[in-house]
Amino acid sequence: MTDPEIRHLLFARLARRKSFSENQLCEEVPIQNGLTRADVVFCGSRLECFEIKSHRDTLKRLFSQGWQYEQSFDRVTLVCATKHLNKAFGIIPKWWGVLEVSGSGQLHTVRTAQSNPHVNISGMADLLENQDARAILQQSGITKGIGRMHHEQLRKTIAEHLTLSQLREATKKALTQRQLSRWRPSEQVA
Repeated sequence: MTDPEIRHLLFARLARRKSFSENQLCEEVPIQNGLTRADVVFCGSRLECFEIKSHRDTLKRLFSQGWQYEQSFDRVTLVCATKHLNKAFGIIPKWWGVLEVSGSGQLHTVRTAQSNPHVNISGMADLLENQDARAILQQSGITKGIGRMHHEQLRKTIAEHLTLSQLREATKKALTQRQLSRWRPSEQVA
């Protein structure tokens, strides 16, 4: 199965959630101004990341991606082809969820995602583009010098002035608003 086909399976599974709304799904979310990208982010009561590894993919980048996801998301789930399962378990933390994509096109829960014990304000702020970070700071009453701040300075200022809960809500809003105008890989499947 291709990445877009796997996304459709994942979206169908997420759509069964009680509080599901399609505008809560974000694709190709840049982290650290695009240094890493999260394949799918679900902005529900928590920020949940879904990393897709199709049969054609390798797991070469999974360790470095995982480190960033560990800082930024409340929960993380690997959605992978059966061939990746054994190797993936040697790379990902025990709190990550795992969904297996079978050769017949089914998603099977191998392990349910647990709450991330390492998520932090700085990591979550890395999900924001600079204009989003500035808008959040302005809404929080911080305006002095933010127009000249680069990403690292904005992230530090957010960490000094917002709680993780406040930032989570602001980030979910920023991601879903940004997603409305972006290309989605899942649109490749007819």
